Amino acid sequence: MATILIVDDEKPVRQFLVAAFEEEGHKVLEASHGRQALSVLASTSTQPDLVISDVMMPLVGGLELCGILKADPSTADIPVILMSAAHPRAGTLTASDADAVIAKPFDLDTLDGLVRRLLSAHNQQDA
Repeated sequence: MATILIVDDEKPVRQFLVAAFEEEGHKVLEASHGRQALSVLASTSTQPDLVISDVMMPLVGGLELCGILKADPSTADIPVILMSAAHPRAGTLTASDADAVIAKPFDLDTLDGLVRRLLSAHNQQDA
């Protein structure tokens, strides 16, 4: 299965997503903000297949994290899903920012479908 990095400063949300994706057989990495996510990426030998990040977090937010990942050739092709409780603001994101945006609170089935679609597209690129 895939390796997914979950980045959210709300511990219950992060734990919920970690448990849900581990139950599906994915390897899940987690971070409480963007700066920690960058540290996790730097310290792991394998890149994640997908990043799911909250938009509004302390230190380094999801938009900034996404920009950093997309600007680095070694991580630019990793699909990024941004989650936002302030979803109307998220509508201002461009295609060059994130691969997808989902409103919080979200439906887990909707998020799971989005994850499956992006992982499938990512795997076809790698093939």
